[in-house]
Amino acid sequence: MISIKLNIKTPLWTGDIDSQCNSLQCNGIMGSLRWWTEAILRGIGSYACDPTGDNRCPKENKNGNKKVTQYCPSCLIFGATGRRRMFRLVINDRTKVFNGDAINIKPNGRKHGWYLGSGLVGEIDLQIIPLDRNFDKNLILVPLAIAANWGGIGARTQHGYGVVNIQEKKELNFKNFQSALEKILKNDHLNKLTIEKSKTTNNSLPDIKKMFFAKVQFEAKDDDVKKLCETKNKDKKKNRRIKNWLFGTIRNKKWASKINVSCAYPLNNNLWEFRIWGWIPEEGIHNGFNRNAFLKNLKSSLNESGSSLWKTLLGNNTQNHKLIDWREFNSKRDNIKNYLQSLLNVNE
Repeated sequence: MISIKLNIKTPLWTGDIDSQCNSLQCNGIMGSLRWWTEAILRGIGSYACDPTGDNRCPKENKNGNKKVTQYCPSCLIFGATGRRRMFRLVINDRTKVFNGDAINIKPNGRKHGWYLGSGLVGEIDLQIIPLDRNFDKNLILVPLAIAANWGGIGARTQHGYGVVNIQEKKELNFKNFQSALEKILKNDHLNKLTIEKSKTTNNSLPDIKKMFFAKVQFEAKDDDVKKLCETKNKDKKKNRRIKNWLFGTIRNKKWASKINVSCAYPLNNNLWEFRIWGWIPEEGIHNGFNRNAFLKNLKSSLNESGSSLWKTLLGNNTQNHKLIDWREFNSKRDNIKNYLQSLLNVNE
């Protein structure tokens, strides 16, 4: 059994059968770990299916005169129909931020906003219990560490939830993740299970090579840290479609948000931080959207310390805003294995 303690830095949301978050749900954490694992697998050139789509595992194919069942590496780890997951999670319960109905957030100049529920705070005791003798802790620790260092876990990360910190961090090596992956994909191991590795390809799903990560810090003069809000926008219809594609919409196509902005969380004294991270594919981009120009402009805007933008977003009680970290994969410069190792090497 592997025990991990997590500090919740912004309220954690895992949901339940009533779409509330009165207690932590293992499935919510499990689904998040799977999402990050899939993004890593695709980034290193391995196929990972969409477990919610029509092409999810398992797949039945013929190998000569014999029928074989195929699973992608993610399904071998996290399970699918006919295949149990390699581990089990046990987590303790946490404290709600507040009781009562969700808060209706409606930015100035907008007819519609969104609802923020309580979420949970405190510390999480996360226990990982192996269920398979070939399970290696690095298969879970590496995705968890990258999510904790740069993104979030649980649901509603686009609304600021889910930033966590791993207590007593141990040095992780991405090579150990690769070795553990190779072990469960060995032909002799799969033959014993009478299954095969799926070799389908899919470039339209989250891939860590297509993701970006940013951290912004600022100082607050007092404890009255203003909530992030949206600026007024008078874009034309085409640009509204692009915004829906980037930030999500429940109408028509029901796009999920590709951009996540965390709530601000305290670091020390009067220093605060928030994260912006997301996945923007190079293929299937909405017409009229320039991916490279968007990321360049976003980085430039975040780096404009003292600009009126920060006063508009964070209020007059904040100062010394600065972009302290920006990460994105550069195919012309970076080796994907070294890049992933750099995402693991973070001291907080």
